[in-house]
Amino acid sequence: MSKKEDIYKDDFIKELMKDVELEDPSAQFTNRVMDMVMQDWLAKPIEMKKPISRNQWIWISGLILLVVLILLGTDVRTLISSAENPFLHQLDAVLLQPINQVLTKVFDSLIKLPVMVYIVAVSFGGLVAFDRIVNKLLHH
Repeated sequence: MSKKEDIYKDDFIKELMKDVELEDPSAQFTNRVMDMVMQDWLAKPIEMKKPISRNQWIWISGLILLVVLILLGTDVRTLISSAENPFLHQLDAVLLQPINQVLTKVFDSLIKLPVMVYIVAVSFGGLVAFDRIVNKLLHH
């Protein structure tokens, strides 16, 4: 639309509305509207869900801790053991070496498990995940 058409429409609307008187709402108008809003809200209240539940935070924290432990027990220990710093050698002896030994034992025992155990574990995890997804879809 051009500005000329807008001006004509504006003038036309002003001409139509010049004889119309504005009405003031009653004194109780705001109270009635707010009462209707409150009744609507009470009939179906708004539910706010937390973006991440407490259980999910526990799982996330556990996974982060596991990754940190694995990194401390492997890559970081390799870097620190090659350094020529007494503090780092003490840190390696007190903290990193025991973590590395525990992780080495855990991984050695996991390697000795038969392949069928891994297949069953992955299958079970897949079924659990599938069950959760289906339940969420059905209940929403």
